Amino acid sequence: MTLRIRNGQSFIEYTMLIMIVSAALIAMTTYIMRSMNARLKQEQGELNYYSAER
Repeated sequence: MTLRIRNGQSFIEYTMLIMIVSAALIAMTTYIMRSMNARLKQEQGELNYYSAER
């Protein structure tokens, strides 16, 4: 009986760990996309500046 309870507890602990890591990765994607968009906007501004100089 004790082995069954420990197996169930281990399964729940691994499931919770996977859920926490997944939530952290999902939250990070928002910040990564913001960063990428800001960088692309900066590059676009620089390219527009150089093309206007010609």
